[in-house]
Amino acid sequence: MAQEDNTKRIEEAKQMAKDQPAKAEQIYKDILQKPPGSNDRAARDYEGALMGLGELYRDHKRTNDLANLVQQTRDVLTSFARAKTAKLVRQLLDLFTAIPDTLETQIAVTKSCIDWAVSQRQGFLRQNLEVRLVSQYMQKQAYYDSLTLINSLLKELKRLDDKLVLVEVQLLESRVYHALGNVPKGRAALTSARTSAASVYCPPLLQAGLDMQSGQLHAEDGDFNTAFSYFIEAMEGYHSQDEPAKATSALQYMLLCKVMMNANDDVENLMTSKHALRYAGKN
Repeated sequence: MAQEDNTKRIEEAKQMAKDQPAKAEQIYKDILQKPPGSNDRAARDYEGALMGLGELYRDHKRTNDLANLVQQTRDVLTSFARAKTAKLVRQLLDLFTAIPDTLETQIAVTKSCIDWAVSQRQGFLRQNLEVRLVSQYMQKQAYYDSLTLINSLLKELKRLDDKLVLVEVQLLESRVYHALGNVPKGRAALTSARTSAASVYCPPLLQAGLDMQSGQLHAEDGDFNTAFSYFIEAMEGYHSQDEPAKATSALQYMLLCKVMMNANDDVENLMTSKHALRYAGKN
């Protein structure tokens, strides 16, 4: 009966989250006070309350409270299966990305979670978090910190033969070198990423990232025709995964390629195409 009540209380809290956040927060906290144990229903309720509270903090831009929530609930999550624990930690960290100006906090919390994953001997989660940290360093333009971590990950991933994560890290390596202006090394890393991707199923979002990077490097070489073809693939990939910002960026590169080729008619046609109309806006 208590478990049924908790399920209903979580639904009530979700309804209150916008207009009565304090009441919703208290409901979530009450449920989270009791560890879930091994009961499936209780575990689902705990997960629902945890994510509900995290989303509430996100929506109200309570960055410090969200950071504390991540750190305070990690040990409880060890009672879940390892895959579930890893998923919940990643989902909680994802909530930060919707809050502006939180990059430094994201880096600090991710580092803390990496240390925790090491202490729990959760190698897969630690790898995933280190890849996340590389991306955060790149956002901060701390490229040499990114490379240090990338080099460590590459050695480990090649030894473990984890091709999918290897593709992701090699793509990040290419982006870092490109950002540093070292196009030859950026191209070499991208070639390695595409070679690794050829032997494993590559999710659409990752494939779009490979195409986007390929387009940018071809554009660096002045091969705008080939770059354009890659940007088309990237845009379609991002569109299929509901990534409008990235799809818009790919479209902008497509237009730039046509401008650089002095293909004025193509620019006009592209501007009135379904692709341009789909992502029309202030950008």
